[in-house]
Amino acid sequence: MVMGLFISLNCFSQQSIPLDSVGQRPKMEYRLELKNTILPVSLIVYGIVGLDNPNLKRWNTGIRSEVLEHINTKYRADDYFQYLPGLAVYILDDAGLKAKHAFWDRTAILAGSFVLQTAVVQTLKYSTNVMRPDSNAANSFPSGHTALAFSGAEFLWQEYKNHTIWIGLAGYAVAGTIGFARIINNKHWITDVFAGAGIGILSTKITYYTYERIKLRQSRGSQMHAYVLPFYNANGAAGLAAGIQF
Repeated sequence: MVMGLFISLNCFSQQSIPLDSVGQRPKMEYRLELKNTILPVSLIVYGIVGLDNPNLKRWNTGIRSEVLEHINTKYRADDYFQYLPGLAVYILDDAGLKAKHAFWDRTAILAGSFVLQTAVVQTLKYSTNVMRPDSNAANSFPSGHTALAFSGAEFLWQEYKNHTIWIGLAGYAVAGTIGFARIINNKHWITDVFAGAGIGILSTKITYYTYERIKLRQSRGSQMHAYVLPFYNANGAAGLAAGIQF
């Protein structure tokens, strides 16, 4: 039986967002709204539904059969290139194409995204116990390589979208290639890859959203408390509860 996983993100505010010098609320650039979260959330939901849905399971095995029949080459570059979209921000900045955030700011954002997506991925891997296509281990869902690649791709997009969209699109192309390689290498089902992509993108969006509000509170001298707590109940539900209290 597959255990359910719930991820709870809560924000509690003891006071409203402070006004700026002219008495207006500052405009927040990073928001978590339907229009910018529907894609990653849909990918995650698709992957979770695929854990028990017989039609999606047949889709998984069908794609696996096609891959094994027509593609014999295995690619190991995915173990290294999963880091490339995130590292590209530092490479481009060092080459003179300045990123949106300063070094330590963007490093804090990247680290926060990494911690969040790793916590979610590892919790899911060891609560769902999905066997890999090659039967090597029961930790297939979701794809950690894909999650890391797409979290880096979203990071690259956010840092350079004001320069040109092509840099961000190139990062997503690399991330997509990593996900495809995980299927070709018989390490993941397609539902694992879709869920991993969604987790990676959403983790970076949440981190930008949180970091912007942390910086605002710091500039106003407000205090903030954050927590991440695991939970498990007798019904087999496991997950992480995260919160920020201002």
